[in-house]
Amino acid sequence: MGKRGCGTRSWFARWTALSAVALALCAGDRGHDRPGIERILERHAERLQLDDATREQIRALAEASRQQTQPQREAVDRLRDELHAMLSADAPELEAVLQKADEIGRAETALKKQRLRTMLAIRALLTSEQRRELVRIHEEFRAERRESGGWRDGGEHE
Repeated sequence: MGKRGCGTRSWFARWTALSAVALALCAGDRGHDRPGIERILERHAERLQLDDATREQIRALAEASRQQTQPQREAVDRLRDELHAMLSADAPELEAVLQKADEIGRAETALKKQRLRTMLAIRALLTSEQRRELVRIHEEFRAERRESGGWRDGGEHE
């Protein structure tokens, strides 16, 4: 592939890494009080050279997102429970199950879109160098995960 292709691949790899970071960061972590983005940025605040004002803005955005998405997360959980109940029946009705799966998909997509909005709002607070460093942090994490053969901390991820 020519130089343009390599540049495109490099851009795509960076975007993919940043997108993966975004989803992981904004998704929140089960078993943690703070969502992933806040936890990772706090963990790497010194390396990213985040000042106190930026850290506080990140916390505020993350908290607002948590509050805003709480009803959506509860709705997704309720829909999953409904699907599970349907599938537990002796003879689940195919169309009803598929409709419920579509409903879950729409609800999850809405939740992921809100997470992306939050990620982009937080990302806008970072300098170009901080964003590049965040991508490097994510790439290091991915390399660690590949070497260890899976997620750290019993299946959770950053």
